[in-house]
Amino acid sequence: MERGMTADQLLASLWRRKALVGAIAAAVFAVGAAIVMTRPSMYEASVVVRVEPQRPGEDMVQRTVSELIEQRLLTVRQELLARPVLQKAIEEMNLYPDIVSEKGMEAAVTQMRKDLTVRVEGDTAFELTYANHDPQVAAQVANRLPTIFSEETLKIRQAQAARATDLFNEEMSQMGKAVSSWERKIAQFKVDHLGELPEQIEMNMRGLERVSHEMQTKSEELRVAEARRSDLARARNAVDSEAGRLEAAESGLTRALVGARTNWTEDHPEIKRMEAELEGMVARRKDAEGRLWAERAERTRVASLIANIQKEIVDLQQKAEAYQGRLNNTPRWAHELGVMNRDYEIARTKYQSVVSRKVEAEIAQELEAKSSKSLFNVISPAGAPVTPARPDRMTGMLIALLVALGLGVLTGAVLEMRDDSLRDGTEVHQRLTLPVLAVVPDMQGKTEKRVLMPSSGTRNNVQSPTSLN
Repeated sequence: MERGMTADQLLASLWRRKALVGAIAAAVFAVGAAIVMTRPSMYEASVVVRVEPQRPGEDMVQRTVSELIEQRLLTVRQELLARPVLQKAIEEMNLYPDIVSEKGMEAAVTQMRKDLTVRVEGDTAFELTYANHDPQVAAQVANRLPTIFSEETLKIRQAQAARATDLFNEEMSQMGKAVSSWERKIAQFKVDHLGELPEQIEMNMRGLERVSHEMQTKSEELRVAEARRSDLARARNAVDSEAGRLEAAESGLTRALVGARTNWTEDHPEIKRMEAELEGMVARRKDAEGRLWAERAERTRVASLIANIQKEIVDLQQKAEAYQGRLNNTPRWAHELGVMNRDYEIARTKYQSVVSRKVEAEIAQELEAKSSKSLFNVISPAGAPVTPARPDRMTGMLIALLVALGLGVLTGAVLEMRDDSLRDGTEVHQRLTLPVLAVVPDMQGKTEKRVLMPSSGTRNNVQSPTSLN
């Protein structure tokens, strides 16, 4: 049967069972002390790392890695506790060899995560703390981890920069092919429509004006030549009559001279006169015949000149029609060429932009490689700890003592609450419904005679010296 107890009753019960309570408390304290004292010592080494701002700034060089190095502090704990960083540290420094051999690398990485603490300090720094049984190993690992983290971070950033450069190289190659294709198309278009292009419209107009002027000139020359031919034609009839008349007169004069010679001698004056007249007539005939041949040659020349002028006029008309056709076709080809030039300019602008971005990407990649030594600065390196950080043996011993005393007190209280013995009159009055006539104390082996006075209406009762328990 369980019952409640007051503090005095609890103390009294503990005092009655002090040997048991003390034994339990001592046993529990001994076990707790053994646990505290046998736990291995863990040494913690801390290092503080400052993240340096990136130089030069974004206004000078457009970086291809969009994430600023300062922003990595937001995820520095997750990145430091990531498998690549921890696995590299374990393999490089031969950490947790037993765990690696028995359970594998994943178990070793998990254990290292438990031994590693990362805390962000301000906006540009973080503190890394590593715990190990060996203080020298703890310091070495704490100092090495920021370097490994820096190397892995830089590898990632350099890989991102390299991917951006490769992307721009591929894009530049494709855009270069597109620009070359448009250049070939435009060049072939200009060859196919040479003379009808918009930039040649002024030349065609000037050519048409020049041909028109030449046609006017040739037309005037043709008019003059035809007039000359008409004059020569009229003169030919007159010249032919004169030459015929002179030839007929010469023939008659020759016959007369022959007849006169039959009648007179050569010295006769009439013969002399007729010979002189005949000589003059022959000279005039020859002169008339010479003029006739010259006029015929002139007529031939004028006829040839007229034919040439007419042919030149036909050629000039063809040239004028060609120039006019070019001028008529220019608006059509101007539209098509304008569309082609517009697409070409768009492709060329894109190509120039990609080339510019590619150059910036290459510069950014070089800067990422050159700034690798200045991104992370260890401002407080870890030293080998002298005293272990865990366990706190004084606190552990105090806790063991409190637990031992608690268990001892609890044991005594539980035993007391389960004990049904009656030890004093108060308990008798509380637990029995019958009236209590007398209480005989424990005589501790002595004999005592006590007479109890009877109450009114009752007879005297004498009890022997016994103890009510």
